[in-house]
Amino acid sequence: MNKRLFSVIIISVVIVSLIAAYVWSIGKERGKDVTPPGAAVKEETGVQTGTEVGQRAPDFTLTATGGKAVSLSSFRGRPVVLNFWATWCPPCREEMPAIQSFYEKRGREIQVLAVNLTASEKSAAHVKDFLKAGGYTFPVLLDTHNSTAQEYLVRAIPTTFLIDREGIIRDIHTGPMTVEMLEKAVKKISDQ
Repeated sequence: MNKRLFSVIIISVVIVSLIAAYVWSIGKERGKDVTPPGAAVKEETGVQTGTEVGQRAPDFTLTATGGKAVSLSSFRGRPVVLNFWATWCPPCREEMPAIQSFYEKRGREIQVLAVNLTASEKSAAHVKDFLKAGGYTFPVLLDTHNSTAQEYLVRAIPTTFLIDREGIIRDIHTGPMTVEMLEKAVKKISDQ
């Protein structure tokens, strides 16, 4: 390699490094997070927040069908089955009786949260009618802008996240679940 080409490469690397350091320092000075999009941020505990197994489940607050605001973090200390679904989804409708049966059997020890992907207040009323008609009594939260589903990177429904007492995702299941599948899956988040 000739000396001129080598010099150009070295100068280019130095310039790129200086630009990266400058951008990082500006972000730090302004107190902004300069973590690249999609990267998880470490908490004081060393556990990263994210949507993969082994990461702390991102907190959210949604309105339940009864009108009460519910936050995931309010269930810390209790295992959570977090299910994303929609009334128009045949596999979701297929698994609703299993979720109800599981809730009736284990709902005191394991929190069930079913997040409905709802587009409007009108569809929220439809969700309430659907639950009443099916006799479903487990807690349903309304993700009216699908923002929580997007934050959890839900690509297909139903998708179920199994979250342990510390708020760590221990398993993710895509597709309808049976009572037997739920019982087997919760062993990863429960010591019972």
